[in-house]
Amino acid sequence: MSGRLYSVVFTFVLTTVFVLCLAGINALASGTIEKNEQLEFQRSLVYVFNLAEDIDSVSDEEILRLYGNRIEEITGDQTVYIVNKDGSKELAFTVQSPGLWGTITALIAFNEEGTRITGIDFVSHSETPGLGGRIDESQFKEQFRGEKISSDPSARVAVVTGQVTVSKEDARVDAITGATRTSESIQILLNKAINSVLPVVREVVK
Repeated sequence: MSGRLYSVVFTFVLTTVFVLCLAGINALASGTIEKNEQLEFQRSLVYVFNLAEDIDSVSDEEILRLYGNRIEEITGDQTVYIVNKDGSKELAFTVQSPGLWGTITALIAFNEEGTRITGIDFVSHSETPGLGGRIDESQFKEQFRGEKISSDPSARVAVVTGQVTVSKEDARVDAITGATRTSESIQILLNKAINSVLPVVREVVK
């Protein structure tokens, strides 16, 4: 066998072995990856429903317990999650909208009447770290908890810059400084959730 042919055969065999090894590792890990992704989503649900004081300190076992005991799941065209609190319901669902660099997927909870946001979490996005990526920070997300929803379909909850937004009655939250496009994307996402998805969800859970 010539040196050139030997090199080609050796490279082919070595590549095949590596590909098979990687495929095997991926097959073995896929179940664990899926389980971890499911657990993280359940953690997001516990957070948006405010079922734990400090979500970062809650163990995986407690997340599973809270999800199993407190949260009801209704599947269909739009999966809806429901929790009962003191005789009233809160409803949550995911909604997607384009961000600056990719799709933003949010999990949003509302009161039963559909008049207030009770929690929000961003389960996936590709926004710029340190800028738009700050939507993951609790300081930004906690602004939405209990915020009244406006009757204005173009700005159900306005994401604004340079205005005082401490009230939960003004349907406004502070935008992220230096991330105008991401802040605008969040407002579009909220409008979509409230104008298009929430009315359907409320009918499903009646």
